[in-house]
Amino acid sequence: MNRELLRKEIRVGQLFKNSFMDNSLQFNEVEVTTKDNSSFVRGVDFSNSQLILEFDSEICVSSDEHLIKLHFSLEGTYCYQPLKHIKYLVQIPENHCNMFYYPTTEGRDIFFKGNAKSFEIYVKPSLLKNLLGTEFESSFDKLKSAIQNSNSFVLWDKSKFIPPSIRSNINEIIQCPYKGEIRKIYLESKLTVLMIDFLLGRQTSKLSKSNVKLLNSDYLALVRVEDHIRKNLKEPLKILDLADLAGFNATKLKRDFKKLYGVTIFKYITALRMEVAKSLITQEGATIAHAAYEVGYANPQHFTTAFKRTMGYVPSELKPAVE
Repeated sequence: MNRELLRKEIRVGQLFKNSFMDNSLQFNEVEVTTKDNSSFVRGVDFSNSQLILEFDSEICVSSDEHLIKLHFSLEGTYCYQPLKHIKYLVQIPENHCNMFYYPTTEGRDIFFKGNAKSFEIYVKPSLLKNLLGTEFESSFDKLKSAIQNSNSFVLWDKSKFIPPSIRSNINEIIQCPYKGEIRKIYLESKLTVLMIDFLLGRQTSKLSKSNVKLLNSDYLALVRVEDHIRKNLKEPLKILDLADLAGFNATKLKRDFKKLYGVTIFKYITALRMEVAKSLITQEGATIAHAAYEVGYANPQHFTTAFKRTMGYVPSELKPAVE
């Protein structure tokens, strides 16, 4: 039986009440849980206290003022499509991110069936000018034009992966341990760093400038490979096996992976392993040997060498005492 689509009507005054950075930035977590053939969404409605609502994978979205949105798909795949200018379908697979702008006209948030978790930041356009200064004038001409003409805008044709440093920052925001005024100060500092790293950071700006065109089928194949890597860090990850998964030969996989992710596939795997190991040690209290094992290293000494080469320090510095 069809149900009426869930509607998210963003009232900008309400959204930015008690927000951050001169009351021009607010973040939101969205979780989608699927069970018993029904999907439930948490955290999309800014206007009331009802947190969990059953829906059919699409949410109609409208706002009473123009907004910029940064969307990070932490789990699951998300799409946004304005009802006007539909060529700007924004497709953001798991562990990918993008930034888009929409006028007050309606659009659709689309969550594919299954569990999903997203982190999203809503920004008043004026904040980017104040935050970035001359960098905004020189780097975001297309966004400025879209704002002036009330057109939709998407930063990247193909959404980019979330750099480990930014994902770590998001986790720190979500898991903020403070309350009251200290919480606001802490979150504002983290959000400022996240915004600058996303818009001007070495990794994401490098990817933005190398906005290489890929066939959508090739893009999705690379996303599938990246997803497999992330979920199988404990296992041997061989180029030929990953190429088979993508349906590419090894040369094409290595070439196109670097185009999309900005680093070689080997460096990407190593960096991801080190970030996961760091999280295991610092957040879950894992021993260095256990963390090494969980990311595919049978020999802790080999892991320590790789960790120092990647992170610039040895993993024992993450602990209060050397093991």
